[in-house]
Amino acid sequence: MSAVLDTNVLIFDTFEDSQFHLQASSTLDSLERWTLPGIVFHELIWFFKARKIELSRARTKVEEYVANEKASFSPCVADDIRFAVTRMKDYAQYNDLIVLSTAKRLGLALFTFDEELRKSAKDNSVRVVTP
Repeated sequence: MSAVLDTNVLIFDTFEDSQFHLQASSTLDSLERWTLPGIVFHELIWFFKARKIELSRARTKVEEYVANEKASFSPCVADDIRFAVTRMKDYAQYNDLIVLSTAKRLGLALFTFDEELRKSAKDNSVRVVTP
């Protein structure tokens, strides 16, 4: 199975003491392919910055995900932006809706730990990966 990854999957995979580390890591291992929307990398860097993660560690983690043989990068396209801005109820939903749009546009499942995003995926006929 292939899936579009949400940022929280990478965060939980990165930090071994995180709540869902084992589920994130084992599910990533079980997937054949990962699609990483561009916005996910922006969010990951912003997360590292907010938590004052050493820059060299941030660079290493980003490179690990970009270079992973299972990974493919998906840039945001105009249809993703339209999808997000026409559905968002507040600005906080924008990034998640870009991720959801990527999964919908590519016909792939979505892997996220965000319950609200999981519900939105189901409401938009996007399959959800269960860790």
